[in-house]
Amino acid sequence: MSTRGSGGGGRVFVVVSARMASSRYPGKAVVPVAGRPLLAVLLDRMAAAPGVDGVVLATSTRAENDTLARLAEQGGFPVFRGDEDDVLRRHVDCARHVGADHVVRVTGDNPLTDLETLARLVALHLEERSDYTYVPGDALLMGILSEVVSRAALERSWQKGETRHRSELTTLYIKEHPEEFRIVAGALPDGLYRPEYRLTVDEAEDVALLQEIFARLQRPGRLVTTREAIALLDREPELARINAHLRHKAANLRSVALDAGIVGKAR
Repeated sequence: MSTRGSGGGGRVFVVVSARMASSRYPGKAVVPVAGRPLLAVLLDRMAAAPGVDGVVLATSTRAENDTLARLAEQGGFPVFRGDEDDVLRRHVDCARHVGADHVVRVTGDNPLTDLETLARLVALHLEERSDYTYVPGDALLMGILSEVVSRAALERSWQKGETRHRSELTTLYIKEHPEEFRIVAGALPDGLYRPEYRLTVDEAEDVALLQEIFARLQRPGRLVTTREAIALLDREPELARINAHLRHKAANLRSVALDAGIVGKAR
């Protein structure tokens, strides 16, 4: 594995990618969660992330996404609008637009993205002068993870990659060509690895579960933590059964499968 890194410093921005179109649940970014649009809940969550220089919404130029842009701007968040389908290019252009040297990639369908893990990954990424820092394995399927990638690595991925590398799996080229990058494997904090729980939003049942979680845990002026959500599912296992039967996206399963060939080489 190459030991070339992108440098231990620079500006770090959380880039939340979201759009109204979805093959399984169109408009999921604005479904109500605790009385607010899901995207608003996620953006406010990311605003509390330590160790970052800012949070930006990256959506596409399609008119249907005007709603998302307005929602973010009303919350005080900058917005970048780019390519609808070339999500990798959207991230590259967004990073350039805000002057980010490193991007914390967060998908708009994960309102319980864990802040504790995010902070650890950012610190590890900068300390190790990494190109790509993430938690490998099936924890990805829980819907609580972020990943940190340098702008230089994103740019190289776009320049050298093919069409499939420019999809929503923006780090696919890195995973398929680990020898070209400095990759650092992080780990979930103790107690958060619960792959039997699905906390992402991709189907109607996912929405139902997240609405139940936030209805029980949301309090004025505070964030619902990932730990609290997991503890709730432990106490009320019937909640987890709401979406336990759903299948994960094939693309995410492929991404997890690639980790087996990377983990032993990381760093």
